[in-house]
Amino acid sequence: MTSEKQAFRGDLSLVQFADVLTFVSMVRRTGKLVVGQGDLERTIYWNRGEIVFATANSTEHSLGHFLLRNGKITEQQYEESRSRLTSGTRHGKVLVQMGAISPKDLWWGVKNQVLEIIYSVFGWDEGEFTFWESDEQIRERILLSLNTSSIIMEGIRRLDEGAMIRERITSFDTVYATIPGADAQLPSLDLDEHEIVLFHLIDGRRSIRDLIRSSELTEFEALRILYQLVSARLIEEVRDERRKEPVFLDVEDSPELLRIISTYNDMFGHLFEVLAGSVGEDRAREVFMITLQNAESNELWNGVFFDQFGRFDENMLVANVSELPFEQRKAVLEDGLNTLLSIHLFEVSQNLDDAAKVDVFRFISDQKAQLERVGAES
Repeated sequence: MTSEKQAFRGDLSLVQFADVLTFVSMVRRTGKLVVGQGDLERTIYWNRGEIVFATANSTEHSLGHFLLRNGKITEQQYEESRSRLTSGTRHGKVLVQMGAISPKDLWWGVKNQVLEIIYSVFGWDEGEFTFWESDEQIRERILLSLNTSSIIMEGIRRLDEGAMIRERITSFDTVYATIPGADAQLPSLDLDEHEIVLFHLIDGRRSIRDLIRSSELTEFEALRILYQLVSARLIEEVRDERRKEPVFLDVEDSPELLRIISTYNDMFGHLFEVLAGSVGEDRAREVFMITLQNAESNELWNGVFFDQFGRFDENMLVANVSELPFEQRKAVLEDGLNTLLSIHLFEVSQNLDDAAKVDVFRFISDQKAQLERVGAES
């Protein structure tokens, strides 16, 4: 006879979901963690502190919908497979029997569907959770063994990155093309084999939807690497020929403003490089994101993001400057750049020794002096 007892419960408004996962993993419990928010419910199954499966009561997280959304099956295959379902069959098995997916595709789908279910809870700041300890074996043919620490790190990373990605990539119909010389810079991004495959699929014709369908990445994974490639200036959006007129021509034709933007970007890039060498890239990115958030009230920085090298999106900054009256542009630009640079300098200096601080301030001073000399000569 199966025994099931409530081990503990709590409120997500008081305890973070990541901490709940850590606790279950640490005490190495077997059973199920049920997390609810209104009508939504997620159930995560554990075996001795390892996550082995997860389910959700929302249709969007069903296996069929997940495979359809990620381009592994067509709408027609999805509808046909649904018509073949009975109370004793599983959707994945039916799709394999139809030849719509391979057993390898099924394993990929189940694993990533389970991960997506778990990641979806990281955005919940309210709800209830209950852990039921049980000796019952979960009745699933495909059981996983997922590293809880990796899931927590990825879940938090997705929560932070999701908003930035949605701001930059607004449509699955967007088409990207590689920028000349991008291949030479590819090794610096430390991509895995699936991400490299995605990069080589970018041909100026395939939409984001097509790229997801042709890769072995999930929707979020594909969007994240595309965001990374765009930020690193390795790919660019292919725009309709009819819309190629230079919208911000007056700013682009101002060498002085572009020189100011480029020089300050070099300063930010240098600061990031020095900081990353001292505290590591993850902490350096965190510092940069915090300081950028502090400057968000300044309209100059609306929609502007820093890439993984600590450099900001010059095109977006140019777009924001273009919306200002002509006579105000230089003053507003320099004020905004200096304000953010000062914040960065303060935060970075907290993590450097005295010698490194001197080198950083000397570099900044030299860059500003060079800007003034060039400005005086022109």
